[in-house]
Amino acid sequence: MTATDRRNLEDLPPSEGAALLADLVDVLIPGGGGWPSAASIGVQGLVAMRLVEQSGELELGQIAAAIIDAGGPFDGRTAEERVQIVARFETAQPDLFERLRAAAFLAYYESPYVAEAIRRLGRPYQLKPHVTGYPMTPFDFAKDTPRHGRGAYLKTADVRPVDTSGLHLDEIRTERWGLER
Repeated sequence: MTATDRRNLEDLPPSEGAALLADLVDVLIPGGGGWPSAASIGVQGLVAMRLVEQSGELELGQIAAAIIDAGGPFDGRTAEERVQIVARFETAQPDLFERLRAAAFLAYYESPYVAEAIRRLGRPYQLKPHVTGYPMTPFDFAKDTPRHGRGAYLKTADVRPVDTSGLHLDEIRTERWGLER
């Protein structure tokens, strides 16, 4: 599709818009060497949903327009030409591109297939670490205590409240504090 025959982006068939986004995320995260490509694990669908939630459905049309304006679609292009299209998109629409890239990276590393690829490297990786945490050895005071001599350790039982009454915080506020409230 060229700029002259693209009519209105609202006329872009959904399958073509989806293909543009799938090809784009595969340029960002191509996979290989045991790693799945972004599109092979459905990153484009999660990206589309997140961007719609954040900015509305019009954002998907803006992405399609940016890809086409940058020289897309990607069909029949070499890997180098695909990268150039994405680079032009990034240059022309940096804010839109950054939202898309961040959504793609987050969606990719949330995939169970990517988690497994990371674990196969010998690294612990959990999709929901907040539930079970990561295994850690208990703190050993003999070997884990810093030896550099800076700072100090205070036992919880020895912690006492700090007297801030002299600061008159209930009477005065800084300008910044007032603006942030």
